[in-house]
Amino acid sequence: MVFMQTRRAKLGYEMMLLPSLESFIPADHRLRKLDRVLDLSFIHDAVRDRYCQDNGRPSVDPEVVVRLFLLQAIAGIRSVRELMNEVHVNLAYRWFIGYGVEEALPDHSTLSKALDRLGDEVFDRLFHQSIAQCRESGLLEGRVLHVDATTIRADLDRDRVGTPDSPDPEARFGKFPGKHTAPGYKQHTVVDHASRVIVDVSVTPADCHEHNGAVAAVDRAVTHVGQAPEAVCADAAYASGHNRAEMEQRGIRLVSPPPEARDCTGRGHYTTADFAYDEQRDEFTCPAGQTLRCVGAVKQRPSQRRYRALRSACGVCPLKSRCTTAPQRTLKVSVHHAALVRLRADSRTASFRALYRARSHVIEGVFAEAKLWHRLGRAWRRGLSNMLIQSLLIATVLNCKRLFDVPGRRLAVAQAIAAVRSALRRILGVDGIIRCQHAVQAMKIRCAN
Repeated sequence: MVFMQTRRAKLGYEMMLLPSLESFIPADHRLRKLDRVLDLSFIHDAVRDRYCQDNGRPSVDPEVVVRLFLLQAIAGIRSVRELMNEVHVNLAYRWFIGYGVEEALPDHSTLSKALDRLGDEVFDRLFHQSIAQCRESGLLEGRVLHVDATTIRADLDRDRVGTPDSPDPEARFGKFPGKHTAPGYKQHTVVDHASRVIVDVSVTPADCHEHNGAVAAVDRAVTHVGQAPEAVCADAAYASGHNRAEMEQRGIRLVSPPPEARDCTGRGHYTTADFAYDEQRDEFTCPAGQTLRCVGAVKQRPSQRRYRALRSACGVCPLKSRCTTAPQRTLKVSVHHAALVRLRADSRTASFRALYRARSHVIEGVFAEAKLWHRLGRAWRRGLSNMLIQSLLIATVLNCKRLFDVPGRRLAVAQAIAAVRSALRRILGVDGIIRCQHAVQAMKIRCAN
């Protein structure tokens, strides 16, 4: 068979009639899935006080602004200018924000100003709503939560960090992979183990230690989930007597590998782990059987206390050469030392090790997904509030992606059951709920079948 070479004429600029954008978007397109689970009905009421209601130039629809920045998050587009260039040529993007092919798009500078007007409160509410949807769909288990932090590179030169004329005055130096330092921020995240749903997000400058905000993050996550977890898993940066004690007060098990007691002298002396602590009497017993009692707080460290043995006992002790070179042995420990001892004992159990092994692929997997697919690794804009908006948007997108995997029927059934439970709680109270649990379970089984 012989073929004649041909050349297709370039597309001209003649007028043509196109079908609706709806027909161009496949049923399984990710933006259709996002639009299906997204509820932005609260936007206009939430921003009403930020706009004049009866005067001025017409603004860009606030819902369109939120949808555009959700596009930036789901597509991993770094700048607003690049975002608008992509929306200009992408039919799916235009469909998602509700703009036709021939409609003029907002200017990128107008969009940036609109973001400043909205602030981070709107995006915080959007994130909380995504958690509520995951909870109502039955995705959230809440039995085990994972806590961790990741660093995000700021859009700032190293030599302008902390200077009076810095364009990003809140960015600070932090440690990044490879153990190098760079200006940035730190995102603190709490994730549900079973569903990988993000249940809390906060942002600080990169030099803030993640240990300090762990308890507050867990408290917020418990509020979002609606119940306290059995265990909270975290890496060694979160392991301390303080965090263990705070988790114990809440009935939560802290799974975080504690630091081993060290001999600071380098001479192989006994460590605090070799001294038995009696929490009731608040005293230590040394390997030779002598008692060390509390003699007050450590200077300039109110969270630490000093315990000291009698000089007369140490002077004749046959183990003194293995204990101290001072006239008497002194210990400096945290006021939560008893909780740290319990954490060290718990860390040697099989269940502790099993829970900790399951941690990394969940929380690190969420960070990897956010950075590889949604460009969390670098700040889109400057300032702590803008960094928080970026984190909230990406967390919202990740939670919505979890909802993509929930079949429509399962989602509807779970929401119906949640509505019934809510109604029973209002009508019958807590005691009545207990009597109705069997009826709700029976309804759930019938719906599933």
